[in-house]
Amino acid sequence: MKAIICLAAGLGALAAAELTVVETKEPASTTAESLRVVGIGKMSVERAAHQATLLATNQVLITGGCAGQGCERILASAEVYDPTTRAFHPVPPMITPRASHGAIRLADGRVLVAGGWTGRRATAIAEVYDPATSRWVAVNDMIRPRMSPIVVPLPDGRVLVMGGDVRTGAPLASAEVFDPTTSTFSAVGPMSTSRGSHVALALADGRVLVTGGHRARGEILKSAEVFDPGTGEFHPTGDMGVPRHKHAAVLLADGRVPMVGGSDARDYRGRYKTTEFYDPETGEFSPGPNMGWGRHKIRDAVVVLPSGSVLVAGGATQPEVFHPANRVFVPVEGELNGPQMFATATRLATGQVLVLGGYDDRITSSASAWLIGTTR
Repeated sequence: MKAIICLAAGLGALAAAELTVVETKEPASTTAESLRVVGIGKMSVERAAHQATLLATNQVLITGGCAGQGCERILASAEVYDPTTRAFHPVPPMITPRASHGAIRLADGRVLVAGGWTGRRATAIAEVYDPATSRWVAVNDMIRPRMSPIVVPLPDGRVLVMGGDVRTGAPLASAEVFDPTTSTFSAVGPMSTSRGSHVALALADGRVLVTGGHRARGEILKSAEVFDPGTGEFHPTGDMGVPRHKHAAVLLADGRVPMVGGSDARDYRGRYKTTEFYDPETGEFSPGPNMGWGRHKIRDAVVVLPSGSVLVAGGATQPEVFHPANRVFVPVEGELNGPQMFATATRLATGQVLVLGGYDDRITSSASAWLIGTTR
């Protein structure tokens, strides 16, 4: 799949590279919980750059992605994971095959899927899945085609869609909002700069933080900005300490936002172990502790656990967990079957985390599935 491979910045040429393990400062026995990886079988097909969306039923809808060696085959298929049986069940395929798309559960329980790469081009096509009828329904197209757009819920039930690449290395500054009551998109913003492979999430006060990404091939950003849903405008905030793209971010209970991993302009060779924390009260970033492994392409593979700890599940063979109380990363017991870039991690109602798919150093996608949870 040319678009995703180009964004990998020559990953295939580095297939023999090995991940270096760095010991954390404190052993796992000092932590408040002990996590373990358990394999639970396979999805119906291998997937990377897919999406996994938790439904109101506590099942997980898995959509699209790319499959096969080189991730060349783009999928329309969808399936549902049932946590009560630990089984995957097929549902009707999407109307449009897509990978590197956006997906989000709406307030009424339906799931919006928008944009992505079809195998030939970035698309503006959007559709909605209704779990009650197990049907896909087309909605109005986005204003712009977008590959790897970010979708974030707004307090009033609308969805903010921002950035992404219209083609490889050509990101957008534009943003738009989906209104589920009219099934239409309308323009907002734009952002202060074009962003692809960036990260965005809703803050505790309803604003949306947008960080990093690339503005062009090899031009990685450390800037950040905040979207105000009341005005429909973006405003600058403090810069990160280093340029990052293909990183991850989550919202902590105290309102702060850790930036996790990512990479610089060297991409695979420039993977970060570093983290930094955004404080919405000051609008500034401050350095955080290092992970044990350099990780990138992990935007959908980092989640907050019920304890408040942060699980980093993708980008390396062994997951690790960050404990805010003592500010250390600790390896999780057990491993995935590879570094699994572009995997997904979804926290279930049980508190366990479902990790799905991804691809390895050779861009070979996986159908494997794992649960990560406490052992005591």
